[in-house]
Amino acid sequence: MTRLSLALFISIIFFSGCKDAEVKKTYNLKSPAGENARLPFLTADKNGTMFLSWVETDSSDAVSTLRYAKLTGENWSAPTTIASSSQWFVNWADYPSIVAEDGAVTTAHALRKIKGDTYSYNVNIFQNKGNNEWSGPVTPHYDSTETEHGFVSMVPLKNDVMAVWLDGRRSANRAEQEYFDIEKAMTLRSAIISRNGKVIASKQIDKAVCDCCSTSLALTSKGPVVAYRNRTDNEIRDIYVSRYVQGKWTPPTPVAEDNWHIGACPVNGPAVAAHDSTVVIAWYTAAGEKKRVKVARSTNFGQTFSAPAIIQNSKAIGRVDIVLDKDKTAYISWMTQAGQQAELRVAALKPEGSLGRPSTVTTMRTDRKSGFPQMEIQKDHLIFAWTNLNRGKTSVVTARHALSEIK
Repeated sequence: MTRLSLALFISIIFFSGCKDAEVKKTYNLKSPAGENARLPFLTADKNGTMFLSWVETDSSDAVSTLRYAKLTGENWSAPTTIASSSQWFVNWADYPSIVAEDGAVTTAHALRKIKGDTYSYNVNIFQNKGNNEWSGPVTPHYDSTETEHGFVSMVPLKNDVMAVWLDGRRSANRAEQEYFDIEKAMTLRSAIISRNGKVIASKQIDKAVCDCCSTSLALTSKGPVVAYRNRTDNEIRDIYVSRYVQGKWTPPTPVAEDNWHIGACPVNGPAVAAHDSTVVIAWYTAAGEKKRVKVARSTNFGQTFSAPAIIQNSKAIGRVDIVLDKDKTAYISWMTQAGQQAELRVAALKPEGSLGRPSTVTTMRTDRKSGFPQMEIQKDHLIFAWTNLNRGKTSVVTARHALSEIK
């Protein structure tokens, strides 16, 4: 009996020396993804309609295809293809994403390899013209450097799309011994892409950020807020935030001062969720050699944040996600070490600040191919998606977890 053949499964994971997590019922949703699928991404529009995207590769790993499906009840629709290419950059941590509005996927992004070194690639943004016809791709950056451009986050913005990404233009021709030259660091940039594919309002948000930690973008009732891992001239790499106010990004500020000194990228970015004036951010840190997952809340659109709560105090792997319920309860998911495997856990942070006991959703491999598990909220359930690795083959698994099971 395979995982995908189950209509319903119950996690039967037992812990050794771990008393801080409960095993709860997790119900399988038959995945719409085909063979050699990986890099799932979950999103929901403002009405709660859920979509899943993923990448499938052919048997020779030569051609990659970006597909998506819509969740209706407990069933995913048949897959829809967005685009396909033999020239994409496909990476476990830098994965494609989609944007949904009014019950439809409107925008998607993938990464296209360009000449240069291994990590030279561009952002490609596709837009749905209707009848499953996709325009583009549009490249939101015009620097033409043979450098890294990726780790994209997108949100709908009226009739346009706001995108933020890591942009390596300042690192062009950087020698290996110049890595610690802050003047040649990775940057964080944004742009608005109109429905007709025009790139407008291109801006630099931060001139020095961590090289390969994911960004995260959310919408408050006053506009976008971005969370990311900053980089200082003395290699402190903590989580920062900036808000888009009246057409400008505010000066970046730290969510909390972990003071994580690390002279390399941990490939472990934050996750942000927002509703009205509430913003919550979850992240991983190993400051002081302590592997932790933390969360902080703002009630003033991300201007200031509460002292962080510690979600996982040891053995954390990170790869976090976060969602907000209509009652302002935040649900945080993350991976943690459990013997030779990892556990995907979830916990609730109430509006008043109380933290519930973690629940274990599933076990998984710790390999990079396991990627970054995804989570979204749909009515009274959390929807999860992750990459399963079995005998060298990857598949996308989807599941639902009742909010009532998370105390």
